[in-house]
Amino acid sequence: MDSEPVAAPRNAPLELKLRIMLRNWSYPEFREILYKEVKEDRNHKEVNIYKRIYAYMRALELRKQGLSYHKIRKAVRDEISYTPSKNELSYWLGGIRTPLGRMAVFDTRQPKVGLIMGLVLSDGHARQYNYHNSSPRGAKLTFYNKDEGLLEMFKGACHRLGLPVHQGVDQSKLKCEVRRLDVDSTLLYLPLKRYDEFIVRAPADVQWAFIKGLMLGDGSIRYGVLYNTDPRVIETASTLLRVHGIRHSIYGPYPSKDAWHKPMYHIYIRKRSWERFLKLTRLAESPPRPIAAFSVG
Repeated sequence: MDSEPVAAPRNAPLELKLRIMLRNWSYPEFREILYKEVKEDRNHKEVNIYKRIYAYMRALELRKQGLSYHKIRKAVRDEISYTPSKNELSYWLGGIRTPLGRMAVFDTRQPKVGLIMGLVLSDGHARQYNYHNSSPRGAKLTFYNKDEGLLEMFKGACHRLGLPVHQGVDQSKLKCEVRRLDVDSTLLYLPLKRYDEFIVRAPADVQWAFIKGLMLGDGSIRYGVLYNTDPRVIETASTLLRVHGIRHSIYGPYPSKDAWHKPMYHIYIRKRSWERFLKLTRLAESPPRPIAAFSVG
């Protein structure tokens, strides 16, 4: 498995992209969130890019089973209420034109995926957009920080996945300059949007990379605490910690002192679990910030 390609940039050959996407298609956690995204889409004026990807991957699967074009179109329609045209299906199965197009793809079980998700959820955001020709949707992920070590870590993880990073400078609400890193990725937006469904079923190394990203972006290694204003993030992190036997406590929400911030939650890692936590997140190996002892009951 180590020799298998893990990423294919936008201009990579379709053969390489498809090889990686077929691997993703075999992962239950990826296939489930893709199916849910497709089924919950309410936009009937245009075909969601995820609906096209699902239909494409399913069509390849059904064709391999020996189904005719007619039966493939019917099966896809029954599953996701979208019927690819005969010409479209012919292009897909012939490898002439596919929904993967110029999209960068990567193995979603790479730990770098979890790390990027954690960093963006802590100090960034993600949004969808339409291209100028209005039809396929893309997505942009943004990460803000002033810590050069974290910025380089984010860029390195993105490059590992074949995703170009665009840099800029923004001004925070406190009038301080912060670096901004932007990444266009339709594929990465999906597990990020449905992170609580995806990460709890992902392999352990992806889960720990996710927690590491959260901790580096919104936590304090010095005091062994993770801060966040989103109860969904807190609940997801707590679920992962419980699964891996890391003792912790949740406090909050604490009211904000100003109108700019939401109420804050804290997750404290218990002292008896701290060394194991550092080892599993690999923060003990090469921490970008100093690690100091702390006191938690």
